Amino acid sequence: MGSPLELLPWNDLQYFLELARRQTLAKAARRLGVSHTTVLRRVSSLEKQLDRKLFDRSHAGFSLTVAGHELLLRAEEMEALADGIFSPAGERGRVAGTVRLAVVEGLAGKVLAPLLTSFHHAYPDIRLEVITVMQLANLSRREADISISLAKPHGNKLYTRLLATCGVHLYAAPQYLESAGTPRTLADLDGHAFIDYIDDMIEVQALRWLSDIAYPNAVVFRSTSPLVQLSAVESGLGIGMFPHYLVRGKNLVRLIPDEVHAQREFWIAIPQEFLRIPRMHAVYQFCSDFLAEQLADPL
Repeated sequence: MGSPLELLPWNDLQYFLELARRQTLAKAARRLGVSHTTVLRRVSSLEKQLDRKLFDRSHAGFSLTVAGHELLLRAEEMEALADGIFSPAGERGRVAGTVRLAVVEGLAGKVLAPLLTSFHHAYPDIRLEVITVMQLANLSRREADISISLAKPHGNKLYTRLLATCGVHLYAAPQYLESAGTPRTLADLDGHAFIDYIDDMIEVQALRWLSDIAYPNAVVFRSTSPLVQLSAVESGLGIGMFPHYLVRGKNLVRLIPDEVHAQREFWIAIPQEFLRIPRMHAVYQFCSDFLAEQLADPL
């Protein structure tokens, strides 16, 4: 009979971790520097040893089963402990690893990106992956580790918190107002040109900003990207509706602020168990502290 250490499939767990994170054999194999058949063989070996199905396989890739999610949490804790054991003495206790963060595009580009240098200086060994999304990321399916969204996510064992409430207003470029006139009331908006989202591609109700305050019959341009919309408004194409953080520093005019405005909530979510993993907790805390401050409405 082998020793206790030989009974624990340490090497197979590494393959499991990469497949859980990358979700395809090809991506996991590239990360590990092996063939995709090796990844599949090692994961299959682990499933056999544990007598559990860890992944559901589909044309889209590999998604974790309930048993797979349970193992992932334990395996990541083991990975963190191993990092501490085998790191040089001076580096023990360091926070390291990959964290995937799902954020709405405008927030990622205008608020998060400028903070990344500070984050890197604080946590040089954390590899942050940011995906921009319009819909809610499914944390249970490991589409991301942490999400910041315009709607409160729901799911078993999720820790969610209101990050900030942000004001949303109408804006236009001075050159547009010079040619089309400046609306002073809600009624004055009739006949103006508007920039908006593509209606049938909006999965998050909170992005339907214009429909909250008006039903413009002259939307001249639509885009799924708020940054593309902002560029169109800056060029003088029409009126758009944006949160204040997107237009900060832009030469745009806020229109009818007392009569036409909306508010949007930003929620941060993370699986409860991930808060015990140092790198996850570090990213969660950084976002909670610094993004909330940047999103708060100016006085």
